[in-house]
Amino acid sequence: MVSPAPHVSCLADLVRIAAARNPSATAIEHDHGSLSYAELVDGAQRLANALLARGLRAGDRVALFAHNRPEYLQSYLGLQLAGLVAVPANYRLTPPELSYLLDNSGARAVLLGEELLGHLDALRANGQRVPDLVVVYGAAGVHENTFARLVAAAPAGVPPRAFGLNDPAAIFYTSGTTGFPKGAVMSHAVILTRFSSWGWRYGITEEEVTLVPGPVFHQSFGSISLITLCVGGTVVLRREFSAERSLQDLQRFGVTWSFLVPTMLGDLVKAAAASGRTPELPRLRGLMSSGSRLQLSMIEGFEHCFPQARLADTYGWTESGWITYCRHEDILASDRSLGRASFGCEIAILDESGREMPRGESGVIHACNPVPFLGYHENPEATRAMRIGRWETGGDIGFIDERGFLHILDRKKDMIVSGGENIYPAEIERVLAEHPKILEVAVVGVPDEKWGESPRACVVPRDGQSLSIEEITGYCEGKIARYKYPRSLFTLDALPRNSMGKVLRRELREQFWNV
Repeated sequence: MVSPAPHVSCLADLVRIAAARNPSATAIEHDHGSLSYAELVDGAQRLANALLARGLRAGDRVALFAHNRPEYLQSYLGLQLAGLVAVPANYRLTPPELSYLLDNSGARAVLLGEELLGHLDALRANGQRVPDLVVVYGAAGVHENTFARLVAAAPAGVPPRAFGLNDPAAIFYTSGTTGFPKGAVMSHAVILTRFSSWGWRYGITEEEVTLVPGPVFHQSFGSISLITLCVGGTVVLRREFSAERSLQDLQRFGVTWSFLVPTMLGDLVKAAAASGRTPELPRLRGLMSSGSRLQLSMIEGFEHCFPQARLADTYGWTESGWITYCRHEDILASDRSLGRASFGCEIAILDESGREMPRGESGVIHACNPVPFLGYHENPEATRAMRIGRWETGGDIGFIDERGFLHILDRKKDMIVSGGENIYPAEIERVLAEHPKILEVAVVGVPDEKWGESPRACVVPRDGQSLSIEEITGYCEGKIARYKYPRSLFTLDALPRNSMGKVLRRELREQFWNV
């Protein structure tokens, strides 16, 4: 029997089907207007045709480097239709950080916001590679390859297809323990299965109006946007987060659901409380968070300000996605677990030999999805290090209780989660190690009332030298993104080390938490 060709081989196909069902429905509300489903899909298809006409071929990597705007999501869908591999880049990256991402991924093109063109100028000035094809969002009349011009001149219709479900669809770069990011490669099958399972678990339907006030280059905000578009709902997309604006959006657009990192959720609760009245939001059914443990005061504030809504929490890592889901009633439980395994995912606790631990015993948290990610781009050693058979790990330590709820005991070696962003100390240490006044440096996460935690530079100065936090942050300027800057400084005579000379980072960190 001859198998039929698949009708759906990428996420953009689901959006196309949703558009065919209701082409005039609003797909995206944004800062400057709205975009219908017909407009969204037409622009995505035209972009795909335009890029293929410029010589790009299925499997080529294309970087996306921009703030939130409807064209970003349209581009993501267009790249999928063309079989091109999307490489979302954090718009806060410095030129050297962007250069690494472009070189490591081998990006042949970059789509970027006009406000970020200076990054490419800096790369050229330093003799660093810039992709041959540069497409600019905005810059009307200034740059020859603007997104609007490219799309307007391209033919309509579905582009020819030269890729399959198991081919790469996106590379998401994660902070690296060696000081350089790793690119986690996702196939079309990974994205289709995960997004579908998350949509089912979170109850997202075509009646959804989803507020997205966070950066869509981030897999969480991007995923939530695309899940909503797949089912035919409406995305309310904002360039940046404002608690006051978000409260207005919740009411104005009849928002039903949103994802917010803990710092955003806390600011929203504070803004609602400051208004002196409970917001009238009859359509709001829930808010979801992820990134760090929610504070009890925040949970209580949420219940007071949004009594009709349900709160949910999730846990996971870039490579495996969200692996647990914690319901409202479970968040309120005294044990403060991370919830049970999410739909379609299995979790297990393994010891160092790979043996699965019984309930209640601690070890390394692992997960298994129906379709695993393809591995790290050109980094097989890192891929092997995070896999044991069918299991993948982010490195965190925890246990599963008798009811099947996951509890975390210690986070992934040294990673810092600040305002929902993952920061590896090695990235900061790599820069500070070159400071002429610094003999040794270790960076750890310390408590931060606003961000959950923030980086602290623990420094051994060279003989006769002294340092200030202003000197530290000034030295970081232009070398790493601002959100990675140390926010505090601790000087000491020597870093604590074990008998093998390894820095005891945990010993450093614990003295700031156990106070």
